[in-house]
Amino acid sequence: MTLKNLSLRLGVLATLLLAMNSASLAMQHAFLVQNSGWMEPFYTDTNSALRPLVVATIGVAADANDQVFVLSFNQSTPENASPVLQYAGSRTGDIRGAVEKISLARKGSGKALADTDFNEAIKNTISGPFKSGSGILWIFTNNKNSPNNSQETAARNREFYKLVHSEPAITRSLAFPLGMPVKGNAYSANGLMVYALAYGPEAGEYLKQMIASNRLGTVYQQRPAQLKPLDSESVRLVPKSPIATENATAQLAGDGRTVVMEIDVSNRPSVVRMPAGIENTFFPYRIQSGRVSAQLTTNSLQFPLPVEPVQLRALSPGQAMDVAVNVPMQFPLPDVWSPSSLFEFGRIVDIPAEIQIRVDDQRLELDPQFLALLQKLFPGDSLPEVFVPPATVNASMTKIPMFIRVHYPLYPLLVAMGALLGLLGGGGLLLGLSRAVASYDITVDGTPRRISVRRFSQAPIFSASGQQIGTVQRGFGAPTLTGVADGHLVSLRS
Repeated sequence: MTLKNLSLRLGVLATLLLAMNSASLAMQHAFLVQNSGWMEPFYTDTNSALRPLVVATIGVAADANDQVFVLSFNQSTPENASPVLQYAGSRTGDIRGAVEKISLARKGSGKALADTDFNEAIKNTISGPFKSGSGILWIFTNNKNSPNNSQETAARNREFYKLVHSEPAITRSLAFPLGMPVKGNAYSANGLMVYALAYGPEAGEYLKQMIASNRLGTVYQQRPAQLKPLDSESVRLVPKSPIATENATAQLAGDGRTVVMEIDVSNRPSVVRMPAGIENTFFPYRIQSGRVSAQLTTNSLQFPLPVEPVQLRALSPGQAMDVAVNVPMQFPLPDVWSPSSLFEFGRIVDIPAEIQIRVDDQRLELDPQFLALLQKLFPGDSLPEVFVPPATVNASMTKIPMFIRVHYPLYPLLVAMGALLGLLGGGGLLLGLSRAVASYDITVDGTPRRISVRRFSQAPIFSASGQQIGTVQRGFGAPTLTGVADGHLVSLRS
């Protein structure tokens, strides 16, 4: 079965798997340990750390519920199978015993040691133990790919790297060049290469999260070289302090990727000018040149994010270029005095967003320091040539999570509460005044009397015969007489 056919089968499988809860799925890992003749010093030198490295890698790379396969590989002949399954199970089984059993393989019954065929080992592992399902292949090799004892290792390595770079089913690939000086009876070596190839989208995401969490850090102290993908995750945005706009701040969250911008809703600027650095995360590649553009996306809006300057030049891995990012505050927010905002005052509201940074006209070159490391560990090998990125990769897109953190000040709520208390107090005062009763002296047709009246009310005035002949009316001020009937004399003393 060819890798192209495996890719088609994997596409159907991926569609089914993505419909399920990926968090509940265990991952497959195949640990392929080269045992051809080119690896002779790694097996005969008593100081070789090859086997301990394999065991340690399995211990940190595989989760408890993952499926682990340990295989030795070289090149198959009628008398010699490759790869050979040495162990299948979980990481808690006898991994060490299986790895210790691996020894140099021979072509047949004679003394000639086996040759090497990377592509054969990968293809047979995917169609064999993996059953064409998604998984990660870990390859431990001295980087000598020599089927049929071919001396054209450079050409054979190019075939392997073409598979790594161009095969769609390989979604992510990393390389760890390690210093491991060994001396055998026939050969000596300075270093070992460990590859991690993710077959399928689930394995690619698994490997991405593994590297981000630094799970491998206890075994591999150095950063892995990213061979694929080279069209995404090329840069990160690092805000700088102080920010150029008042009433706004920006910083990285604890994950080292998420940008958190904080603004005050009561004095929101129309544009936040954020000084930042665009950092090259494409280890081991230098971004020799590129043109940057960006946009901001929220749940409901998408708009350009101007970056100044736009040209990237000679940016080594880990190096950052100073830029200014102008973030328009175009997303709708209630006014600080809006009734709908009343219960937000004194709170912090996070608006999730995403910054998309695109690098066009991207030209990558192998970092000179990494090139020097390869030449030291693998002298005379063609590694620098095969690490060159494909010419077809000339753009990359990086998605950076962002939170716009909106602060609602407390003073509008205090003002509103004060006004409410004032209204309540005034109403209480009016109620008290309205219930207050005052008595007044009046004279009705020469006869003195005393009359009581509540504020904001009135009281009738009766004659000696019991007929109403007028009214005493009371408001804020002194009481007044109204409607006094003709023929009667009424006077009021307040």
